[in-house]
Amino acid sequence: MAPTIEAVRSLARSAALAALPALVLTSCGLAVLASPALAPEVANAPTTGVTPLAAPAAAAALSKIAAPQPAVAVKPTPAAADLADAKHIWQTLNNCGPASVVMTLSSLGVDADQETARLALRGPDVRRGMSPVGVDPWVQREFGLRAVWRNDGTNALIKALVANGFAPMVTQWMEDPSISRIAHWRTIVGYDDASGVFYTNDPMRGRHVALTYQWFDRNWRSFSYRYLVIYRPQDEPLVQAIVGADWSERAMRQHYYERASAEAAQRNDSASWLALGEAAYQNGMFPEAVAAFQRGLTLGSGDGVYTLRSSYSQALRALGRTDEAAAIQRRFAGSAHASSTVAPPPDSFALLLANERARPDEARLTE
Repeated sequence: MAPTIEAVRSLARSAALAALPALVLTSCGLAVLASPALAPEVANAPTTGVTPLAAPAAAAALSKIAAPQPAVAVKPTPAAADLADAKHIWQTLNNCGPASVVMTLSSLGVDADQETARLALRGPDVRRGMSPVGVDPWVQREFGLRAVWRNDGTNALIKALVANGFAPMVTQWMEDPSISRIAHWRTIVGYDDASGVFYTNDPMRGRHVALTYQWFDRNWRSFSYRYLVIYRPQDEPLVQAIVGADWSERAMRQHYYERASAEAAQRNDSASWLALGEAAYQNGMFPEAVAAFQRGLTLGSGDGVYTLRSSYSQALRALGRTDEAAAIQRRFAGSAHASSTVAPPPDSFALLLANERARPDEARLTE
């Protein structure tokens, strides 16, 4: 009989949380690790897609945790919408992220160069992928714009963003994983309820490519339903109102964990269990993350799910299982430009949440 969600949780709870390193507060108010085994180190990004939230991004996220919901009017979502001003470009080698950024910028009237974006957002090594954490500082510095990325996106959220004039980027499988397993950024420029499709300016597949709502949702799951929005600073209240409660990093991680738990219980397939592992890791629930990752890998392949390289290994490190962590990192490194001797940086926010659970009587460091 296949294990249930509760069975996996019971197994996970048997792991000792006492092994979690204590967080200390620096003079900058940034949570860092007291354990040398978990000290953040420089690492290379995966070939495509994004990396976990590292310390600088966590610091930025902390400043938004208690942000009030703005009182702005969100336009209703009509049956169809199309951002005709967004241009399409073909990506250069492994450059789906920066190419998608350039296409999104074009919807805001900004004509950016793909090669300039590549060097700024990926660096000179063509084997490196694009993390979302560098997009906001780059567009702010170069164009006076802002960017925000979150997990836990939904089809309804993407439609609301497009209806209100934004061209969000998402990370999904480029093709159905039954065909190939390549993680891929694409820009969403429209949708049509009558046809049941999103329209994407895809840097590998072309302009105005139609993806059914079902395909879109299914091939988003393995990447935590991640999305990124670039916007003008004066539009931040509107973006915040559309994103809603998930604007809070803490709330978003909890919501995504609850969603992934429900999907794993309902679907009981490899993709949903691996997604639950990622959600549990992001939420600082490391024993459950390891158990869910293991369950997902018994049901299918983890090839192409780039988060396994960092999230699975870091969850093991957080539990003191360093030899296993190193083996998992090597196993899922794939074609990523990475050193087998240097661990990717841990998700500082996940570690903070884990320490809060392990020490519930202590005051929250983030509030």
